Amino acid sequence: MSVVAMRPSSAAAADRPSARAATANTPPTTAAPGTLRGRVLVLAAIACAALNLRLVVTSLSPLLTTVGRELGFGATVIGVFGTLPLVAFAVFGLVTPAIMRRLGPEATAVLSMSVTAVGQALRAFAPDTGTLLVLTGVALAGAALGNVVLPPLIKQYFPDRLAALSTVQLVAIHIGALFPPLVAVPLAEAVGWRFALGVWAVIAMVAAVLWTAQRRGPTAVEQRSGARKVPPAPALARPVWRVGMAWRTALLFGMVSWNVFTLFTWLPRLLTDAGRTEAHAGAMVSLMVGTALLFGLVAPTLVVRSANTFPIVAVGLFGFAAGYAGIALGPASLTPLWTVLLGTGCGLFVVTMTMINTRSTTPGGAAALSGFVQGAGSAMALGGPLLFGLLGEVTGTWTPSYVLVAGGSLAAAVAVAWVERTPWTVEAAAEGHARPRS
Repeated sequence: MSVVAMRPSSAAAADRPSARAATANTPPTTAAPGTLRGRVLVLAAIACAALNLRLVVTSLSPLLTTVGRELGFGATVIGVFGTLPLVAFAVFGLVTPAIMRRLGPEATAVLSMSVTAVGQALRAFAPDTGTLLVLTGVALAGAALGNVVLPPLIKQYFPDRLAALSTVQLVAIHIGALFPPLVAVPLAEAVGWRFALGVWAVIAMVAAVLWTAQRRGPTAVEQRSGARKVPPAPALARPVWRVGMAWRTALLFGMVSWNVFTLFTWLPRLLTDAGRTEAHAGAMVSLMVGTALLFGLVAPTLVVRSANTFPIVAVGLFGFAAGYAGIALGPASLTPLWTVLLGTGCGLFVVTMTMINTRSTTPGGAAALSGFVQGAGSAMALGGPLLFGLLGEVTGTWTPSYVLVAGGSLAAAVAVAWVERTPWTVEAAAEGHARPRS
């Protein structure tokens, strides 16, 4: 068998990501490609908003043991905190497209960052566990809105730069996830956990201001540049929930999220149970995110140009499996190596998010696929952090958690990644077109 893939037919080639990126028929947007001022403002707004999308989670997870001692909660409640992001992403992933249709994507971005800022600021003053859970949920609701609205905004404003802007977005997400766990414990030891938790609201406030400015700016930009607004995107031929490739993409996203949020929640506890300090555990979370960040520098380009995404996904799934095995069975002295492998797996979040744009041809298609994949996928992932903790608490060992929670989800991800190895678009799938073959 030849190792060189057969050249797709002309019709199939048009559905390949590389072809779509070059020939997307998206009309000029309110910040047209030639309008430098408009594009710079949107770029800054996208990057600043993306910084907040994981920060809400990773600014809290290294402090959960400390906060638990003061407020009086243990492993089960920590599992609930780990599940909250997935609840928020599931609910708001499904409803955000409707909010965008009513308010517009820019106004939805303003709402997203404003809610995130309020939730982050107020939870620092929470007097008890219940209040902390509710206010964390508020902050996560804002982040969930941002998760869904950013891919279609990138599609709308930068249809000719999908790989570059996906890289910017996802690098910003990982930078926002990397620094809080690195400094959270030292900051809490210096000035208290409440300040260490609430200070990050400033970044969300700045993002809200930038999107407010962008929302008000396009009219003047249009008058100077002659750019025209994007007409409403046509609906898919079938509802997105009736499209098989959307379900499979959601399942892949769900299995990746299952493991990413399980690790965000439980990696610090796994390491402290193994005798490491809380500061060391926080540093390992940052190392994991930093590794995912490095993967994020190249993954969007690889996904956009690839006619077969399975090898990319397989690398990340191997990283998850090897990292889990190392943490569970390997020597503690090699913890940084196991953490790097887990970070490679976490980089799959970059891959699945990029797929949302490469597997759609219009902002409307991207919005529908983004909302469904993140909503349904997050709902599938709900059991990950909670089940991991419950199994460990009931059995007194982490082995069942590794085998059932990690192993089962990775096996499912391998199967779905193989089936969805050849990209095609949600619009073509909704119309019932045959899958292009490599």
